[in-house]
Amino acid sequence: MTRCDLSTPDAACPRCGFVSKVRGAIRQCRRPPPQACGPGCRLSRSLAWFGLRDDGRCGCAEFAAQMDAWGPDGCERRIEKILKHLRKAAATRGLPWLDAPARLAVTQAIAAARRETAPAPGSR
Repeated sequence: MTRCDLSTPDAACPRCGFVSKVRGAIRQCRRPPPQACGPGCRLSRSLAWFGLRDDGRCGCAEFAAQMDAWGPDGCERRIEKILKHLRKAAATRGLPWLDAPARLAVTQAIAAARRETAPAPGSR
């Protein structure tokens, strides 16, 4: 359960905007903090920027969820499997395949997910 940040009276929760009249009130926040975007989520966002979205034929949404479950390290170990899936999805849609840009997109998605989940400097 994510709680509202109500440390001072008459202060609004920065996430959902709820205003409490009682200092230190405990309340479930209506807007939980955003979830981290893993490698599959990052790759999906990058491809969507080019107008390439899951149309239900390729299973890309499920594969992106699997990539998120693997995490950055697991995706790095399985990069050939990821590229094979992307190559097959491109063929299903009749799109041209270029290995180097696809590999670059995957490695950038992995790197972005790794940066997002890395501990903040000085937090150790």
